[in-house]
Formats: sequence, structure tokens, C-alpha cells
Amino acid sequence: MPSPAAYSDFGPMRLNEPLSNWTTMRIGGPAEMFFEPHKPEHLADLLTALEKDGVPWTLIGGGANTVAPDGGIPGAVIHTGNMRRLFRDGNGLRLWPGVTLPTLVRSAQGLGLSGVEKLVGVPGHVGGALAMNAGSVEWGIWDQVEEIVLWSPGPANEEDGLKFRTWSPKEIQPAYRHGNLGGRVVLETLLTLEESTPLAVKATQDEFLKRKNQSQPVKLTSAGCAFKNPNGDSAGRLIDSAGLKGHCIGGVAVSDIHANFLVNQGGASAADVRQMLDIIEQTVLEKSGVSLERELVVLPEPL
Repeated sequence: MPSPAAYSDFGPMRLNEPLSNWTTMRIGGPAEMFFEPHKPEHLADLLTALEKDGVPWTLIGGGANTVAPDGGIPGAVIHTGNMRRLFRDGNGLRLWPGVTLPTLVRSAQGLGLSGVEKLVGVPGHVGGALAMNAGSVEWGIWDQVEEIVLWSPGPANEEDGLKFRTWSPKEIQPAYRHGNLGGRVVLETLLTLEESTPLAVKATQDEFLKRKNQSQPVKLTSAGCAFKNPNGDSAGRLIDSAGLKGHCIGGVAVSDIHANFLVNQGGASAADVRQMLDIIEQTVLEKSGVSLERELVVLPEPL
């Protein structure tokens, strides 16, 4: 692997950065190289250089649905937090991947643009939200996407020699809790929203936030929902019915407020989370016959 100095042109880089500082569950060992590019073009150039040199890379974005491994991550870890540009484009918003979801929600409200109210109270970055199609049971952020610019691994485009281009939602075909990016990386997106008023948008946001505060552990150290909701049912209900609400392993507990949330009570490890997820899956399958599908991304331990 080339010296870390070879990548100094792509934005700030630190060695052996603790990943527990960059995930909402506050778990994870050191990243061998930790990058924070400032612009989408820096991100694209960095990814291209790492791919060319055969350096493994991991994109964590805001770390809102990610548990980093206790042993850290070799190669490069890329955090998008410096890429926070957001600007109005007609009736929509054009966003870089590091825009936080609270910033998106607040900006849309201030401009009187409706469409992303259901993201109120959700942590993370726009890039990660697009990768997992964040939202509610009946709505996802991809419902508002008009176009998206993606960097793609592999050969460059034959027409222009670049490794990124603009895609439509029809080409990507996202699904429930799945952005279907297929290894591609978000550089920019345009969301189409509806004209409204700041007061009307705020009223809708407040109603969603009230419901969320009543039903989810929004103020605790969590990484959001651990499992996707099965068709016609709720993962939280199934976990609760299996008698697992409040169950603890090491520093990790199933939330007493919402059973589909795992909470770091202090000192939790990625090993605790893996064990807890396994137990939940096994117990729910035994009790209800339903195989839960994970929404929480638990990155593998280094070999």
C-alpha cells in the first residue's frame, strides 16, 4: 500500500482515528487512515486513487446506522461530514452527501418546502440516507429524488473517461430500506419538494417529532432501527412479543421504549451487538416463525 502521504491532496487525513467518535452508537476501534474530503470531486478522486492502488476503503458517512468493528478498519475510512453544501434548485434542494438530515429538515422548513418532514429527529447524513432509503414504513427519501450523481467502481465511462455520472431513480430502482446503489457512492443529489409555507411545514414536523419522541429512544445512544419491518408487521412488535424488551448483553440493551432499537448503555462492544442481533433473530424465529432482516450495518472484524 502506498504511503498515507500519497493521498494528501484529497482533504484532511488522520492515522489511527477511533471510529467510536464517528458512529452514533459510539463503538469501534481505529481507522488505519481516516479521510474527510471537502468536495464531491475530492471524494471521487480519492475513491479512484484508492481503487487504482488496491487500497480497501469503507464509507461511513454520519455513522447513524453503522457499528464499527472493535478491531478497527484497515485501509481507508471516509467520512463525508465536510461535504455539507445545500442550495435551492427550483422547487427542490440540491445536496452534497455530507449534509446532515437535521440540516436538510431545518432548511426545507425555512424555505417553506414540504416533502422531508418524516426525517425530523433522524440522525445521519444525506448520503447514508440515500444508501439505505431512510424514512418511514410507507415513505423513503428516494420518493423525493429527481436525480443523483454517483461515483462507480470499475472502468470509467466510455463517453467522457469519468467514473461518475447522473442517474435517475428509475435506473437505480431503490426499495424499502435499500438504496440499491450496488457499490456506487453518492456525490450529489437533487430532491424535488413541494411549495408550502414555513409555518405549515413546521407544524407537520412537530407532529412527526412528537410521535417519535413518544415511541422511540431518540435521546439515547443508539444506531436507529436494528431490523427492517417484515411485510404487514413490525420488527419492534415481534421482538417485544419474544420477551426481549430490556434484554442486556454486555453494554448493549434492547430499548424499553422501542424493542427495535439497541442502546449502548456504556462500554458496549461490536461483539455485544453481534451477539444481541443473533439472539434476537433466533428467538423471534422460534417464537413467531419470522426471519428478521437486519437494517443495522455491523462491519466485519479485520482478519
